[in-house]
Amino acid sequence: MIPQMVSRSRVDATTYEPFLVNGVPFGEVHWLRTTSSGGGTLFTGLWRHPAGQFEYVFPADETFHLLEGRVRIALADGPTLELVPGDMVSFPQGAASTWTILEPMQKFFVISG
Repeated sequence: MIPQMVSRSRVDATTYEPFLVNGVPFGEVHWLRTTSSGGGTLFTGLWRHPAGQFEYVFPADETFHLLEGRVRIALADGPTLELVPGDMVSFPQGAASTWTILEPMQKFFVISG
C-alpha cells in the first residue's frame, strides 16, 4: 500500500503568499497542491487579484471556479467571457487572453497537463 498525502484547506483561508511570474508579484496564491503523483503537472489552490487588466497565456490546461469578484476574459481567438461568482470555466494550454478584473477576485483553480 502506498501512503497518501492529504491536503486540506478552506475557501476562507488567510495564508496567502505572492504569486510570482518571472520574479514579479502577480496576485496572491494559497497552495493546496503543487505536485502530481503521476508524471504530469498538477497545481491546485486559491488565487486572488485586485481590479486591473493584463495579458495572459495559459501555460497549461486550467479550470477554475470563480468564488468572488467579477472578471472579463477576452480570448484572442475566441469569445469574451464575463464571469461572476459561481461560474466555472476551463481553458486549454496556450490560450492567449486579456483579463479585465472589474472587481477584486478570488478563484479556486486546477492547473494540469
